[in-house]
Amino acid sequence: MKKILINFLYWGSKRSGIYRVGFDLIKEILKLYSNNDYKFFCVTNYYNIKFENLEVIQRDFISDSKILKAIQSQFYLRKIIKDIKPDLILNPFHFGYLFKLKIPQISVIYDLIPMTTFKKRIDTYLYHKFILKTLINNCKYILTPSNATKNDIIDIFKIPEEKIKVVYWGVDKERFKKLNIQKENFYLIVNATFPYKNVDYIIKLWRKFNIKDRLIIIGYHPKYIKYHNYLKELTKKLSLEDKITFYKEVSDEKLIELYNKAKALISPSLKEGFGLPPLEALSCGTPVILSNIPVYKEIYNDIAIFFDLDNEENFKEALEKVENLNQEEFNYKREEFLKKFDWQKTAEEIYKIIKDCLNV
Repeated sequence: MKKILINFLYWGSKRSGIYRVGFDLIKEILKLYSNNDYKFFCVTNYYNIKFENLEVIQRDFISDSKILKAIQSQFYLRKIIKDIKPDLILNPFHFGYLFKLKIPQISVIYDLIPMTTFKKRIDTYLYHKFILKTLINNCKYILTPSNATKNDIIDIFKIPEEKIKVVYWGVDKERFKKLNIQKENFYLIVNATFPYKNVDYIIKLWRKFNIKDRLIIIGYHPKYIKYHNYLKELTKKLSLEDKITFYKEVSDEKLIELYNKAKALISPSLKEGFGLPPLEALSCGTPVILSNIPVYKEIYNDIAIFFDLDNEENFKEALEKVENLNQEEFNYKREEFLKKFDWQKTAEEIYKIIKDCLNV
């Protein structure tokens, strides 16, 4: 019997896209391993990781510091690896065991934004610059959700291309689905947490073009309260308080409702590793208006309405396209598009990679 250790030690928010991807990844992989040939263990600091055929090893962090959590996780992993003697370690996040092992590791790298676009998160930048390379060297394979991120990994870390496997994420279509509710006169921005999300760009255009529809903005990061406050101050300065509403966070149920009610989701990001909110919005039947950055063109080229960040009039034209959308054509293209982004397909691809690592 092969033993697989899933390292689900994570210090981000449960509402983050990274957490949701990691959670869905485990759930779907376990569905494929329903026989007795494999034994799964999962070390985690969360108390909602409960799946059939999974033995959970609960561990808690003693500090809120990311650096101390990273150090403590190494001690946890070292002891657990010694105790259960796994044949493989799967890291659904870009945190793993940093010391040499005789067994293979597989790690997910979602993006390298802290090294390419947004270097102000000092602890995250230092981790990516000085520690992540050690983890990459200790891994048999790196999984990443786009060719855009794959190219960043190769350019920055100079590792062989064959070591990186591009696996597109899926979306939970049972939860993020079209509801029988009416559209309302608002647009939606999700995950407005950091400056590279470029939300201020849209707020300024809301005033410049005197857009009549409302705008709902969701997202907040406690370490970047300055950006959140800046967006609210900008809204007040431009006299848009009656048109723009901010939510620091919402429940998944409320998010799904907003996806369904919105005319479209807008994402003006300067950089992304994949971009989960557009996929969730499309799964809920809502069009998406996206900046024409490489990763969005790679993932959403068949379905999105794009705008050029260097051409403000182009954004106005994108809104007009939403207003004049052929709903029947959109629904057909949306259904065809979503077939490519299915968690079962994602899990099957990772299943093959795991088998390759285990030589089975």
